[in-house]
Amino acid sequence: MLKWKQYKFSDIVGPASDLTDILAGMAGKNRVIKFVSAPTTAALSIRIYRDAEQIVDYLCSHLTTDRQLLEMDLPLLPGQLCKAGFFMLTGTASTPTIQIGYEETD
Repeated sequence: MLKWKQYKFSDIVGPASDLTDILAGMAGKNRVIKFVSAPTTAALSIRIYRDAEQIVDYLCSHLTTDRQLLEMDLPLLPGQLCKAGFFMLTGTASTPTIQIGYEETD
């Protein structure tokens, strides 16, 4: 079953934001991130990490009203942590919100 979580980031005023924990792998649960939705702001790039490995660096302007979801297949083993942050390319302060869709099985 697909589950959704939403995260609102604090203001991004410089080139990079702090990374925020968005989902952790748990013992007894098989979690796989399937979708990420981010703002379609041309000034932002979303970055997603699993542990210390960067998995995604995607320009948010590539997401449109016709294609609002970034498809993924990112499994999280027990103890693994998925983090997300934004890189501001240009512009003023931004407070982005993302949604993640993930599957969880026993």
